[in-house]
Amino acid sequence: MIFTEKLAALCALWAFGLGSKEDYCKELDRLFLENPDDDFLLELENLGGDCAAAWACISPLIQTGINIDKFGKELFHCLEKYYSENCDSRNSLEEFGKMCFELWKSLPANIDQKDPFHTLSYADEPLSWGDEEQSRELFRKMFEYYREFGL
Repeated sequence: MIFTEKLAALCALWAFGLGSKEDYCKELDRLFLENPDDDFLLELENLGGDCAAAWACISPLIQTGINIDKFGKELFHCLEKYYSENCDSRNSLEEFGKMCFELWKSLPANIDQKDPFHTLSYADEPLSWGDEEQSRELFRKMFEYYREFGL
């Protein structure tokens, strides 16, 4: 079974509205063209772009079949891109925080309490008392976490 951390991250982001179907499908197609005999990739290809079905196939593998640091690096890199392109107002920041929280809730227990994943669960909380800058700082620190790794 061929499976990459990048594919898992792109699927997770797509499933929670933080990424695109196109990015996920492009990576899946690339992997499938390189490995046309892989049954797992064929199964994903045959889902026809069904996000929920793809996430149902991929999410269990996050707990058992991937390098969490590589997954995190891919996930937070893409999250930062989404943030940069979409979070220019307090309202968009609040919506981003809600989507991050939903993503965090879907993560397996082996990583949901680890940094920076855990930050997904609370980075938007300062918005509730009007502190947009503190929320933005929490998100910035979350994005910077994996820059230290040479993965």
